[in-house]
Amino acid sequence: MNHTKWTEIFKAFYYDIECSEDPRLSGMLIHWTTRSTNGFVYNDSTWTHFGSNCKGTKDIEWLKIDLTRENRKIVLDILKKIHVPGEVFEDCVYVYGYRTDVDYIE
Repeated sequence: MNHTKWTEIFKAFYYDIECSEDPRLSGMLIHWTTRSTNGFVYNDSTWTHFGSNCKGTKDIEWLKIDLTRENRKIVLDILKKIHVPGEVFEDCVYVYGYRTDVDYIE
């Protein structure tokens, strides 16, 4: 997946959730993890550092976003709108950077 798509994902979660004027959304922490192609794993629950400048996206192997009863619809709606390849499970969703054998999230 290219830099533009990764940036679109990260900025959507930053602006649509963290910067939202809706108190239900702005207070919602959505835990996520990335794994880079060199095996480095990064965990966080804020998207703030992606709000202004998204760097290092070419090395992202996958992005895992934890799903809860409260955030599931919101997370999946954002990812569907952006149209990204991934897999949805009961407790998380994976967005893939390099896999071509998976469907787009619907």
